[in-house]
Amino acid sequence: MIKNVISVIDGEAGSCGKAKVIGEIATNKSIKLGASVTNCMPNAGHTFVDEKGNATIFRNIPVSSVNPTTELFIGPGSAIDMEVFIEEYKQASKYLGDRKIYVHEMVPLIDERHKQYEREHIKSGSTFKGCGAVTQEKVMRDKKLQFFKTFKNAVVCSNYEWLERLYEHLDNPSEYVILEGAQGCDLSLNHSGNYPYVTSRNVSTAQLLAYSGISSERLLQTIMVIRPFPIRISNVTKSGEFIYTGDYGKGDELTWTQINLAAMYGGYPCREAVDCYHNYLNPKILKKIISHCPEIYLKQVFGENYKSQKIESISLLQALELERLMYKSKGLSEYETRLIEIAMINGDLGLNTIFDQSEQTTVTKMERRVFDLDISKLKINCRINNPSSLYLNFFQHLRLDYQGEKGNFEDYYFNRYLREYFTWLESETNTPISALGTGARNGERILKKTLIKDIQKR
Repeated sequence: MIKNVISVIDGEAGSCGKAKVIGEIATNKSIKLGASVTNCMPNAGHTFVDEKGNATIFRNIPVSSVNPTTELFIGPGSAIDMEVFIEEYKQASKYLGDRKIYVHEMVPLIDERHKQYEREHIKSGSTFKGCGAVTQEKVMRDKKLQFFKTFKNAVVCSNYEWLERLYEHLDNPSEYVILEGAQGCDLSLNHSGNYPYVTSRNVSTAQLLAYSGISSERLLQTIMVIRPFPIRISNVTKSGEFIYTGDYGKGDELTWTQINLAAMYGGYPCREAVDCYHNYLNPKILKKIISHCPEIYLKQVFGENYKSQKIESISLLQALELERLMYKSKGLSEYETRLIEIAMINGDLGLNTIFDQSEQTTVTKMERRVFDLDISKLKINCRINNPSSLYLNFFQHLRLDYQGEKGNFEDYYFNRYLREYFTWLESETNTPISALGTGARNGERILKKTLIKDIQKR
């Protein structure tokens, strides 16, 4: 028996940067990556950013296509929206070349009726991409359901053909096979503890193996990708409707202002840390900011009663969020705040400069909500998946000084706060940290330990 399967999964609620980690493995010339399998649906996007900053968004097609010799498999746990797939295929063509993508015969097609069904029936937060509805039809063996047909070099294989080709790689003692996870463990249908604010299926390494027709005995390791501050999707839809999307266990909801200030100037992203700044909060400045802030952002800050919000009741934190969102709507992620006095971290920067690290979702393009980490949830996900290591992405959210850094852990100085954080995270989860992701681009990481194990034969 050969153990050569690597599983890459998200240990939180999604958007931890799985594509970055997969891309780093796939482009590592010392690793022979024979095959890659996805069982993804179009409700989640996976963004690979090359060394020059060029981004490619994958949904169904394996991110590992960035390796020109890896064979690509789309498994029966997938579902395809042809309109989305055609655009994705076009975007990924620079990596695909003339290679075939082997699509399992049991991959269903998402139709507009599936999306409409979800819009009418799901009230607990969803991307409404039809993934749950198409899965329901597949389980019920609905006669209306259609399955994927060959598109260009994405060819349909029978179950037998698909497994035979995949097992050529699984049985090769010199090759690795990677399973590319989608979504996050805290969106898992049964074991996240977040029902009904979940996705339409279970999220775990065991599930990835089952979808792919691979025995658990073949598993070499699981790399669990996490971030210091987990995210969830916005409570406000693109059309401006309010829909509750769930919290993150016992983790307090934070704001990007808190993350930005803590990352730049040290300390922990709590409300008290913001209130301590000397400020210039007055009605005149607030009215000007509000008048220049898009309505959808006012809804994001104040909720459903945003129209009745009184100027005098706006807190400093809310005002800073409005200012940030005003500049964000103008396409600015670096700006000079007019509301507080902050120390300069660099003599080349203007007075009171803030760097906005906020994010928006790949699929809905709405700003993500951000939370403190509930360590008890992460411990559960580690128990279920038994990862070999944690890949701590978005490390720059803890300290902006490390943005874009590349190198080895022992070559860097980490202050007491960060060293205690590493110790706490590893001891609580009983899992070592293998790398610190310092940016979106391929290779932007600080390697703490060997990421990939040697293939085992027994």
